[in-house]
Amino acid sequence: MRIVTYNIHSGVGVDGVQSYKRIGQFLARQNIDIALIQEMDTRPNERDTEQDIQDLCANYFIALSRSPALEETHGWYGNAILSRYPVLSTKTVDVSQEGFQPRNIQEVVLDTHVGPIRVINTHKGLKKQERRKQFALMAEYLEQSMAVSSIPLIVGGDFNEWQFFTRAFRTINQVLTEHKVSATFPTAWPLFRLDRVWTSFNDNKVEAQVLKTSETRYYSDHYPILLTFDD
Repeated sequence: MRIVTYNIHSGVGVDGVQSYKRIGQFLARQNIDIALIQEMDTRPNERDTEQDIQDLCANYFIALSRSPALEETHGWYGNAILSRYPVLSTKTVDVSQEGFQPRNIQEVVLDTHVGPIRVINTHKGLKKQERRKQFALMAEYLEQSMAVSSIPLIVGGDFNEWQFFTRAFRTINQVLTEHKVSATFPTAWPLFRLDRVWTSFNDNKVEAQVLKTSETRYYSDHYPILLTFDD
């Protein structure tokens, strides 16, 4: 199975081109089964929301589960999960902090060929004080949900943690296994590990890597992380 977490920067590449279509087609060529997407934005009036969704799905993914952090008359901005598997359930947990941009935790349970898999996708805040509260809320949610569910869990997203020697994830690391990779941001000269991925399972078959290609160098200011494991 092949899973990515990818901050797509509203579909705007470092080359200045806005295109959900090229991102969707790239994910299809990479045979991605599940994609955790951050910074999807369908609000611009010059575009159609349904066309944006179709372009990102690229006639390849059968479902796009949306989890808006901001919703306006014309469209929305936030997280999304693309899947080649049917969706069994969806949930959004608000972790917004007063005075800052709204943020959430998106959870989807998918009916895969190896059984149900629970996927959590998130995008945390830019300021240290809001991130710390959001990390604490996420750790609490993970502990509570894992106490009542044994479904295999994948957690990924853009955590916006800039510090090189951070202890921000110590509580999450007590309940999940982080699959560490190199820096993902910015694509021009990667310095920071803003994007991360964890699983509730850890064996020799699980591999994670920064997906660096000629396309991902330009399609966003973040590189995606690719997680693979044998079926």
